[in-house]
Amino acid sequence: MWGAIIGAGASLLGSKMQSKAQDKANAANMASFNQYKPYVDANLKGSEAALGGVLNTGAYQGQTLAAPNQFQTGTANTMGNYGTNMMNSGNAMMGNTAGFGNNANSLYGQYQGMSEAAQQDRLGNAMNYASANSGSLVDAAMRDDRRNLQENTLTGIDMAAMGSGNMNSSRAGVAEAVANRAYDDRRADVATNIQNSLIDRSLNQQAQQFSDQGSALQGAGQANQSIQSAYGVGMNTLGQGANFGMNAGNALQGYNQAQLNDQKQQFENQRDFELDQRKGYQSGILGKAPETSNKFQANMNNPYAAALGGGMAGFGFQQQYPDFFGGGQQTSFARPQMNPTANPHMR
Repeated sequence: MWGAIIGAGASLLGSKMQSKAQDKANAANMASFNQYKPYVDANLKGSEAALGGVLNTGAYQGQTLAAPNQFQTGTANTMGNYGTNMMNSGNAMMGNTAGFGNNANSLYGQYQGMSEAAQQDRLGNAMNYASANSGSLVDAAMRDDRRNLQENTLTGIDMAAMGSGNMNSSRAGVAEAVANRAYDDRRADVATNIQNSLIDRSLNQQAQQFSDQGSALQGAGQANQSIQSAYGVGMNTLGQGANFGMNAGNALQGYNQAQLNDQKQQFENQRDFELDQRKGYQSGILGKAPETSNKFQANMNNPYAAALGGGMAGFGFQQQYPDFFGGGQQTSFARPQMNPTANPHMR
């Protein structure tokens, strides 16, 4: 019996000591967590209450969009109307001045005609003009000379020859020939001067006509350029009107789009509000709990089981060595002899 008592006591004492040692190790391992645990619990409880308050309150329900005012919409509508009017005006200007291309082709053809006229024989034309028109002018210029020749000079020669009785004499013929030659020389000189004057007049007239035609074509070309510029102004006016209209339309569309975007944002805020709050609570509150690198080890020591095992081991030891416990006398607590190899505590 004493062997069982001693074995049970020793096992009980050893198991209790080992259990206390493991409890101390676990306490040391969990020290950092246990230090923060009260605060974490308090914060979790407060955060849960705060989350409930946020969820009960919900997302912002007030107005979040500043709608366009009457000045903005009024200006946009006015500019849109102006843009339409400008486009119509520019289109009308373009329609009225679209013939500048045909005008340019016509002017080019006339300039080509002038270039051909510039190659003509103007002097020959002037000489032909002088020859065709000098006869009557020479006759008119020589009227007095011819009258003087016929009425005075030749008559005087005939009268002198008749008075001397030499009407058909050679002397009278020579005098008459000299008088006619002088008249012819005079007529030739007058005809030359008149023809030269007519030639100069013709050349000057042709040059003036060419210059006038060139000036007229140049003026027409400048006018056509003005028409072309007016066409460009019409095109620019049409384009500017289109810009005004598109800018006004874009502004109004932007106002509508902003309202749609705001409605969509409000819908998403309402839809995702609770989810976002819970995600923030998870990451910002629950995810901030302190961590320890050690793990708690369960204390599996049972002092009573150890005492029972120790008692059984001590009792078996007494049966094997009876002389050590009082000369081998058995008590009422003795049990049959056991094979030591069959007892795991005796191995």
